[in-house]
Order: sequence, then C-alpha cells, then structure tokens
Amino acid sequence: MKGENKMALTGFDPAIVQTSMNNFIAAANDTMDVLCNKFQAQFVNKMAELWACSNAQAYFRDSVKPALDSLTNDANTVFTSVVNSMKTAGQNWASQTGATFSAPTYTSNRKPLDVSMIKENIGGVRGIDLSAASTVSSNMAIINGAAEGALSRAVAAVQNCGFIGGESAANLLASLNQIKRNINTTFTTCNAQLKTAISTTVTNYKNTEGKIAQAFAGN
Repeated sequence: MKGENKMALTGFDPAIVQTSMNNFIAAANDTMDVLCNKFQAQFVNKMAELWACSNAQAYFRDSVKPALDSLTNDANTVFTSVVNSMKTAGQNWASQTGATFSAPTYTSNRKPLDVSMIKENIGGVRGIDLSAASTVSSNMAIINGAAEGALSRAVAAVQNCGFIGGESAANLLASLNQIKRNINTTFTTCNAQLKTAISTTVTNYKNTEGKIAQAFAGN
C-alpha cells in the first residue's frame, strides 16, 4: 500500500529540475550552434569555394536558406517554450510546497543562414569541383548527426526533469521529438536537392572540375 501511494504522488525535486534545466539549455545551445554556425561554416562556406553558377545560387537561396531558417526558428521556439514551461512549473510547485527554486534562463544564439557568398561565378569561372562535392555532402551528414546528438541530450534532460506525475514531461518531449524528426527531414531533403542541383550544373557546365577552387584561390 505504501508503494502504491508513493507511485500516485505528484510533485517535484527543485535541485533535479535546476540541474535538468541547465543540462537542457546547454544541449539547446549546442543544437543551435550546430544548425547555425557549423552548417554555415562547414557546408555553405565550403560550397562557396567549390560551386559557382546560377544553379548554385538558386539552390541555396530558394531551398537551403528557407529550410534551415524555418528549422532553427521552430527549434528556438520549442527550446524557449520548454524552458519557460519548466520554469513556470517549478515556480508553481515551489510556491505550493514552500521550496526554494531559482530557474536558469535560455538566451537564443540563433542566426539566420547567410548564403550571400554563393556566387554566380568566381574569377569568371562557372561550375563545380566534382572531386570535392562528395566531401561537402559528407560534411552535411556529419552536421546532421551532431545536431541530432545534441538534441538527444536535450531530450534526456527533460526525461530527467524532476517532475513526477502529470503530463508535463510528456508534452515537452513530444515537441522536442518533433524537432528531431524535422532535423532529419530537412537534411535528407537538402541532400536530395543537392544531388539534383549539382547534376544540373554538371550538365550545363562541362569540364569544370578543379577550376572553381583554382579561381577562388586566384590561380
């Protein structure tokens, strides 16, 4: 009987909630860093050195930027909502139980994607370095994995949030898992579109392998 009563209790552990929120915020920041900074540096900026033509500009302007900006905006909204929900719940429980609770804050480091460095030509050369395209595609897969890994840590933080009973944790987890699915969908779609855009570039600009990087370097 005692065990049954204990399982039926609802409540919270302020120390666990604070630790959980700190872990969640760290994981959220890591996720946004991957989606904003690493994607910018390791994919977009790298491609700017390897691919120059109207197809490249259209691909990044019309496909990549809207998809990534939407993804990071949605992720940031969910992260903010999770932190605010945990903060509100913690404060409410603390008020009801006479406990002391100090909630950490989440400050977004989201940045819109910049695709302005993708040029129509580099030194008069248009095309793509075929030998490097597969490397950049692999970088995107690595970035995808890093983002999903960081978000998994965010999910784990909520699973150990210190709230017992009710639907609080379940509702927060549902939103986070949706963002996790959206990350995978966005990167999968970008990869598919990348192959099509590159194929079109190869068709339109023959014998360009190696020339883009040379032009970028001023060779």
